[in-house]
Amino acid sequence: IQHVEAARNFAQRILNEAGEADADRLRWAWRTVTGRAATGEEVDIAFIALKAHRTRYAADAEAAKALISYGESKADAALDPAELASWTLLANLLFNLDEVVTKN
Repeated sequence: IQHVEAARNFAQRILNEAGEADADRLRWAWRTVTGRAATGEEVDIAFIALKAHRTRYAADAEAAKALISYGESKADAALDPAELASWTLLANLLFNLDEVVTKN
């Protein structure tokens, strides 16, 4: 639950702070979590994932609402649940990159 909640809160930051365009949002998020710019291949993979998540949550609003309700903090009610759920899973993907995971 904590990992999903952290990803949702980061997704809210992405949607609220990183601009309107998906490319701007992705560049900002990538640099924030890794400290470097994403390569072209990394951007392509991330956009494929984002598109798949959007397709899924556009077709299943209840699943989107369920995902963004994990944890003690409340989801930003001003954001579209399907969009927030999609970016939550993208944030989770970024958090799970080997270079982002801190060990010891």
